[in-house]
Amino acid sequence: MKRFLLILLLIVNISAIAQNNLPDPPKFKSASVIPESSPATVKLTWNPSDSTDVAGYIVYKIVDNITTTLDTVRGRNTTSYDYIGSSASTISERFRMAAYDNDGYKSTITDPHATIFMTMSYDKCGRTATLSWSPYLGWGQEIVNYRIYRRYAESQYQIVTTLPATASEYIDQNLTDGRIYYYYVEAVRNDGITATSNSQSITASGHEGPVSLKATSSYVDADNNIAVYFQIKTGGEVAEYQLYRSTNLDSTFTNIASFPNTGQPQIIYKDTTANATDSIYYYKLVSIDPCGHISKESNITCNIVLKVESISKTEHILEWTDYKGWTDGVDSYKTYSYFSGVPAELGSTGSGSRLFRNDIANYVKSCHDKQIYLTDAFCYYVEAYENTQEYAQQNISRSNIACVYETPLIWVPSAFNITSTNEENRVFKPVVSFIKENSYLFVIYDRWGQQVFKTTDTNEGWTGIEAKKYYHTDSYVYYIKYKDYNDKEYHKSGTFYLLME
Repeated sequence: MKRFLLILLLIVNISAIAQNNLPDPPKFKSASVIPESSPATVKLTWNPSDSTDVAGYIVYKIVDNITTTLDTVRGRNTTSYDYIGSSASTISERFRMAAYDNDGYKSTITDPHATIFMTMSYDKCGRTATLSWSPYLGWGQEIVNYRIYRRYAESQYQIVTTLPATASEYIDQNLTDGRIYYYYVEAVRNDGITATSNSQSITASGHEGPVSLKATSSYVDADNNIAVYFQIKTGGEVAEYQLYRSTNLDSTFTNIASFPNTGQPQIIYKDTTANATDSIYYYKLVSIDPCGHISKESNITCNIVLKVESISKTEHILEWTDYKGWTDGVDSYKTYSYFSGVPAELGSTGSGSRLFRNDIANYVKSCHDKQIYLTDAFCYYVEAYENTQEYAQQNISRSNIACVYETPLIWVPSAFNITSTNEENRVFKPVVSFIKENSYLFVIYDRWGQQVFKTTDTNEGWTGIEAKKYYHTDSYVYYIKYKDYNDKEYHKSGTFYLLME
């Protein structure tokens, strides 16, 4: 019995000695997520155990509040472990450690360290990134601050700001559209030891605009209103479109109209406030995103200003401003005369020429020969043709209508024959050119001063049929009244012969 008790006491004493000689635990320094690691990797660092017989360390991970063995690291002086394939990019992970000696005894397990888990949101309207993070756990009250690190796609990480230990959010403002930003958070202990979070990246951008906005042409109508045309390839997030105008490419553009986004493929706007005969106006269409920011701009379109000068009685000089806006410029310009709303092409010039001469002498002579009335105004306009390989879709821009006003010309025949075989000779009618419309009066009197004919229509002449019953060849008096473009009144009178064979 005494021998049994002696053996039992010896076992208890040996066990107690063994328990008192457990290895010291390592000094857990940090659990850091390696920024931009893929797969995500957490680096655990520690100071070695003070026990000289330590053979290695056991790494634990807490899963669902249960401490489970993750891996074993051999060597007393080993001081780090990389946990590859971590979930620290999506959650905060907790780790613990213990040392074990050559006899298989292990130390007490350290308190857990939890990685910093950072999330980020981007505000398209404010162009800001908001970083939020969980606190680093394991240092107690020894955290002194958090540092925010940022880099661009083409640069190295730099400290953006340093925040107090109580901080858990940071807003990075004034981000540049189209630039990629990368971030992570670093906790700093009072002795300089650090621990980093997972990293996040964003591409700074606003709401996407439409696929394309294209200014296709401008058109000045007969009332000198400027109509501008834009094509839209829809897409993106567009609240509305806005039209901007300026009188100088180097000046500020002003918003003059807005159009709700209805998915329209084209926008046409008629500017009734512009002075299209004297000034160039530049236009562009922009898309506005739901934040009220401009998301896309079209190319520029502008009106063509045409000026016409009469340098002689029958020669006119046309000069016009260059059309700007098409990507590949202007292919050519075409000039047109414009009488009574009817255009006629006169000729064309290359893109480098913006001057055209038009001699109307032959035209006037032809009209006089045919006894055709000519208005007081000779009017013109110019068209610009886009330089493009897609001629089926070639865009055209049109200038204002510019006019020159000639001094009235009146030619009166000295006789006419109402029985002539030539129809033109059977009517007595002055040939009138360049008089103001609605100012014409033509009266015929017989030799006794009796009025035999009266008209205000420049195309109407006297046939003399009613005179055939009473007279043969006889003389008559005509009287013509008219005005020029300046409202100056003219009077012309004379005699002529009515002939009958």
